[in-house]
Amino acid sequence: MRMLVDIGNTNTSIAFVSGKKIRKRYFIHTSRENINADALRRLFGPRLCETEEIVLVSVVPKFCSLMKRSMMSVAPNVPVRIVGKDVNVPIQIGYPSPSEIGQDRLVVAFAASRVYGNPVLVVDFGTALTFDLVNKNGRYEGGLIFPGLRLGAEALARNAALLPHVTINPVKGKAPIAKNTRDSINRGMLFGYAAACDGIIARFKKKCSKALKVIATGGDAALITRHSSQIKTVCPDLIFEGLLRL
Repeated sequence: MRMLVDIGNTNTSIAFVSGKKIRKRYFIHTSRENINADALRRLFGPRLCETEEIVLVSVVPKFCSLMKRSMMSVAPNVPVRIVGKDVNVPIQIGYPSPSEIGQDRLVVAFAASRVYGNPVLVVDFGTALTFDLVNKNGRYEGGLIFPGLRLGAEALARNAALLPHVTINPVKGKAPIAKNTRDSINRGMLFGYAAACDGIIARFKKKCSKALKVIATGGDAALITRHSSQIKTVCPDLIFEGLLRL
Protein backbone atom coordinates (compact mmCIF):
# COMPACT_ATOMS: atom_id res chain seq x y z
CA MET A 1 0.00 0.00 0.00
CA ARG A 2 1.17 3.51 -0.85
CA MET A 3 -0.21 6.73 0.56
CA LEU A 4 -0.27 9.50 -2.06
CA VAL A 5 -0.83 13.08 -0.89
CA ASP A 6 -1.66 16.13 -3.03
CA ILE A 7 -1.49 19.30 -0.93
CA GLY A 8 -3.39 22.11 -2.64
CA ASN A 9 -4.07 25.67 -1.54
CA THR A 10 -7.62 24.86 -0.40
CA ASN A 11 -7.80 21.11 0.15
CA THR A 12 -5.43 18.20 0.58
CA SER A 13 -6.36 15.03 -1.30
CA ILE A 14 -5.10 11.68 -0.03
CA ALA A 15 -5.30 8.30 -1.73
CA PHE A 16 -4.29 4.89 -0.44
CA VAL A 17 -3.25 2.86 -3.46
CA SER A 18 -2.64 -0.87 -3.70
CA GLY A 19 -1.17 -1.95 -7.01
CA LYS A 20 -2.78 0.49 -9.45
CA LYS A 21 -6.11 0.74 -7.66
CA ILE A 22 -7.21 3.47 -5.26
CA ARG A 23 -8.55 1.63 -2.21
CA LYS A 24 -9.57 4.65 -0.14
CA ARG A 25 -9.46 8.41 -0.48
CA TYR A 26 -9.72 11.29 1.96
CA PHE A 27 -10.01 15.06 1.74
CA ILE A 28 -8.87 17.38 4.50
CA HIS A 29 -8.66 21.15 4.71
CA THR A 30 -5.23 22.61 4.01
CA SER A 31 -4.42 24.50 7.20
CA ARG A 32 -1.50 26.88 7.67
CA GLU A 33 -1.49 26.43 11.44
CA ASN A 34 -1.29 22.84 12.64
CA ILE A 35 -2.18 19.21 12.11
CA ASN A 36 -3.56 16.99 14.85
CA ALA A 37 -1.52 13.81 14.59
CA ASP A 38 -3.99 11.87 16.73
CA ALA A 39 -6.83 12.89 14.42
CA LEU A 40 -4.84 11.62 11.42
CA ARG A 41 -4.18 8.36 13.23
CA ARG A 42 -7.89 7.91 13.88
CA LEU A 43 -8.81 8.95 10.34
CA PHE A 44 -6.47 6.58 8.54
CA GLY A 45 -6.78 3.75 11.05
CA PRO A 46 -5.34 0.33 10.14
CA ARG A 47 -4.35 1.47 6.63
CA LEU A 48 -1.26 3.07 8.17
CA CYS A 49 -0.09 -0.41 9.21
CA GLU A 50 -0.29 -1.54 5.58
CA THR A 51 1.47 1.53 4.16
CA GLU A 52 5.00 1.02 2.81
CA GLU A 53 5.63 4.47 1.40
CA ILE A 54 4.20 8.00 1.58
CA VAL A 55 4.66 10.39 -1.36
CA LEU A 56 3.69 14.07 -1.12
CA VAL A 57 3.39 16.80 -3.72
CA SER A 58 2.62 20.29 -2.45
CA VAL A 59 2.09 23.93 -3.37
CA VAL A 60 1.92 24.97 0.31
CA PRO A 61 5.42 24.59 1.83
CA LYS A 62 4.43 25.20 5.46
CA PHE A 63 1.60 22.69 5.41
CA CYS A 64 3.82 20.20 3.60
CA SER A 65 6.36 20.41 6.44
CA LEU A 66 3.56 20.00 9.00
CA MET A 67 2.17 16.99 7.16
CA LYS A 68 5.57 15.34 6.84
CA ARG A 69 6.26 15.71 10.57
CA SER A 70 2.80 14.40 11.42
CA MET A 71 3.14 11.38 9.15
CA MET A 72 6.56 10.60 10.61
CA SER A 73 4.87 10.69 14.02
CA VAL A 74 1.90 8.45 13.18
CA ALA A 75 3.87 6.10 10.89
CA PRO A 76 7.49 6.32 12.14
CA ASN A 77 8.77 3.37 10.08
CA VAL A 78 7.33 4.51 6.75
CA PRO A 79 9.54 6.60 4.42
CA VAL A 80 8.06 9.98 3.47
CA ARG A 81 9.18 11.37 0.10
CA ILE A 82 8.45 14.86 -1.21
CA VAL A 83 8.27 15.50 -4.95
CA GLY A 84 10.87 18.05 -5.96
CA LYS A 85 13.15 17.20 -3.03
CA ASP A 86 13.33 13.44 -2.63
CA VAL A 87 11.74 12.55 -5.96
CA ASN A 88 12.25 14.37 -9.26
CA VAL A 89 9.66 14.39 -12.05
CA PRO A 90 11.36 12.75 -15.06
CA ILE A 91 10.27 15.19 -17.73
CA GLN A 92 12.34 17.48 -19.93
CA ILE A 93 11.64 21.13 -19.14
CA GLY A 94 11.76 23.95 -21.68
CA TYR A 95 11.33 26.70 -19.11
CA PRO A 96 13.89 29.42 -18.31
CA SER A 97 13.39 29.10 -14.54
CA PRO A 98 12.33 25.51 -13.72
CA SER A 99 12.27 26.26 -9.98
CA GLU A 100 9.24 28.53 -10.54
CA ILE A 101 7.07 25.66 -11.79
CA GLY A 102 4.72 24.12 -9.25
CA GLN A 103 5.60 20.47 -8.76
CA ASP A 104 1.91 19.55 -9.06
CA ARG A 105 1.89 20.99 -12.58
CA LEU A 106 4.88 18.87 -13.53
CA VAL A 107 3.30 15.74 -12.05
CA VAL A 108 0.05 16.06 -14.02
CA ALA A 109 1.94 16.97 -17.20
CA PHE A 110 4.16 13.91 -16.74
CA ALA A 111 1.13 11.69 -16.11
CA ALA A 112 -0.81 12.99 -19.11
CA SER A 113 2.22 12.54 -21.37
CA ARG A 114 2.68 8.91 -20.26
CA VAL A 115 -0.99 7.95 -20.31
CA TYR A 116 -2.33 9.85 -23.34
CA GLY A 117 0.76 10.57 -25.44
CA ASN A 118 2.07 13.81 -26.91
CA PRO A 119 1.40 16.58 -27.65
CA VAL A 120 -0.94 17.06 -24.72
CA LEU A 121 -2.46 19.96 -22.81
CA VAL A 122 -3.58 19.52 -19.18
CA VAL A 123 -6.33 21.83 -17.89
CA ASP A 124 -6.37 21.62 -14.09
CA PHE A 125 -9.41 23.06 -12.29
CA GLY A 126 -8.28 23.81 -8.75
CA THR A 127 -7.90 26.92 -6.60
CA ALA A 128 -6.08 28.21 -9.66
CA LEU A 129 -7.00 27.18 -13.20
CA THR A 130 -3.83 26.08 -14.97
CA PHE A 131 -2.95 25.05 -18.51
CA ASP A 132 0.20 22.96 -18.99
CA LEU A 133 1.59 21.96 -22.37
CA VAL A 134 3.81 19.01 -23.24
CA ASN A 135 5.04 19.24 -26.84
CA LYS A 136 5.26 16.46 -29.41
CA ASN A 137 8.76 15.58 -28.20
CA GLY A 138 7.65 15.13 -24.58
CA ARG A 139 9.07 18.40 -23.29
CA TYR A 140 7.16 20.50 -20.77
CA GLU A 141 6.84 23.96 -22.32
CA GLY A 142 4.87 25.92 -19.72
CA GLY A 143 1.34 27.27 -19.89
CA LEU A 144 -1.10 29.66 -18.23
CA ILE A 145 -2.49 30.40 -14.77
CA PHE A 146 -5.57 32.33 -13.75
CA PRO A 147 -8.06 32.31 -10.84
CA GLY A 148 -10.07 29.15 -10.40
CA LEU A 149 -13.85 28.88 -10.56
CA ARG A 150 -14.60 29.18 -6.83
CA LEU A 151 -11.95 31.81 -6.27
CA GLY A 152 -13.61 33.89 -8.99
CA ALA A 153 -17.03 33.49 -7.39
CA GLU A 154 -15.68 34.44 -3.96
CA ALA A 155 -13.94 37.53 -5.35
CA LEU A 156 -17.17 38.62 -7.03
CA ALA A 157 -19.18 38.34 -3.80
CA ARG A 158 -16.45 40.01 -1.74
CA ASN A 159 -16.05 43.01 -4.03
CA ALA A 160 -19.63 43.62 -5.23
CA ALA A 161 -21.79 44.95 -2.40
CA LEU A 162 -25.14 43.74 -3.73
CA LEU A 163 -24.07 40.33 -5.02
CA PRO A 164 -24.43 37.29 -2.75
CA HIS A 165 -22.00 34.46 -2.18
CA VAL A 166 -23.09 31.60 -4.43
CA THR A 167 -22.14 27.95 -4.24
CA ILE A 168 -21.43 26.84 -7.80
CA ASN A 169 -23.70 23.93 -8.76
CA PRO A 170 -24.41 22.01 -11.98
CA VAL A 171 -27.17 23.43 -14.17
CA LYS A 172 -29.55 21.74 -16.58
CA GLY A 173 -29.56 22.83 -20.17
CA LYS A 174 -27.47 25.47 -21.89
CA ALA A 175 -29.78 28.47 -21.64
CA PRO A 176 -27.60 31.58 -21.15
CA ILE A 177 -30.41 33.70 -19.73
CA ALA A 178 -30.98 33.35 -15.98
CA LYS A 179 -34.05 34.69 -14.18
CA ASN A 180 -32.59 35.56 -10.77
CA THR A 181 -29.32 36.87 -9.35
CA ARG A 182 -28.02 33.62 -7.88
CA ASP A 183 -28.66 31.69 -11.07
CA SER A 184 -27.12 34.53 -13.08
CA ILE A 185 -23.89 34.19 -11.11
CA ASN A 186 -23.94 30.39 -11.18
CA ARG A 187 -24.53 30.15 -14.93
CA GLY A 188 -22.23 33.08 -15.59
CA MET A 189 -19.35 31.33 -13.84
CA LEU A 190 -19.98 27.95 -15.49
CA PHE A 191 -20.55 29.21 -19.03
CA GLY A 192 -17.93 31.94 -18.71
CA TYR A 193 -15.17 29.57 -17.59
CA ALA A 194 -16.15 26.98 -20.22
CA ALA A 195 -16.03 29.61 -22.96
CA ALA A 196 -12.71 30.95 -21.66
CA CYS A 197 -11.25 27.42 -21.67
CA ASP A 198 -12.49 26.76 -25.20
CA GLY A 199 -10.96 30.01 -26.44
CA ILE A 200 -7.62 29.36 -24.77
CA ILE A 201 -7.48 25.75 -25.99
CA ALA A 202 -8.18 26.95 -29.54
CA ARG A 203 -5.17 29.26 -29.24
CA PHE A 204 -2.97 26.40 -28.04
CA LYS A 205 -4.11 24.24 -30.97
CA LYS A 206 -3.45 27.06 -33.43
CA LYS A 207 0.05 27.49 -32.00
CA CYS A 208 0.91 23.80 -31.61
CA SER A 209 -1.22 21.32 -33.49
CA LYS A 210 -4.85 20.49 -34.19
CA ALA A 211 -3.94 16.99 -32.97
CA LEU A 212 -3.25 18.36 -29.48
CA LYS A 213 -4.90 16.15 -26.86
CA VAL A 214 -6.72 18.02 -24.06
CA ILE A 215 -7.09 16.42 -20.64
CA ALA A 216 -9.07 18.02 -17.82
CA THR A 217 -8.48 17.26 -14.17
CA GLY A 218 -9.02 18.83 -10.75
CA GLY A 219 -11.98 19.18 -8.42
CA ASP A 220 -14.12 21.41 -10.65
CA ALA A 221 -13.33 19.73 -13.97
CA ALA A 222 -16.66 17.93 -14.26
CA LEU A 223 -18.64 21.12 -13.60
CA ILE A 224 -17.00 23.02 -16.45
CA THR A 225 -16.25 20.40 -19.07
CA ARG A 226 -19.89 19.49 -19.63
CA HIS A 227 -20.27 22.98 -21.12
CA SER A 228 -17.03 22.86 -23.13
CA SER A 229 -16.75 22.04 -26.83
CA GLN A 230 -12.97 21.57 -26.70
CA ILE A 231 -12.54 19.25 -23.69
CA LYS A 232 -13.58 15.64 -24.26
CA THR A 233 -11.47 13.76 -21.72
CA VAL A 234 -11.66 14.16 -17.93
CA CYS A 235 -9.24 12.31 -15.65
CA PRO A 236 -10.02 13.32 -12.03
CA ASP A 237 -7.17 11.20 -10.60
CA LEU A 238 -4.41 12.42 -12.93
CA ILE A 239 -2.30 13.72 -10.02
CA PHE A 240 -2.44 10.32 -8.31
CA GLU A 241 -1.61 8.57 -11.58
CA GLY A 242 1.49 10.75 -11.79
CA LEU A 243 2.50 10.18 -8.17
CA LEU A 244 2.02 6.43 -8.55
CA ARG A 245 4.20 6.37 -11.67
CA LEU A 246 6.87 8.37 -9.86
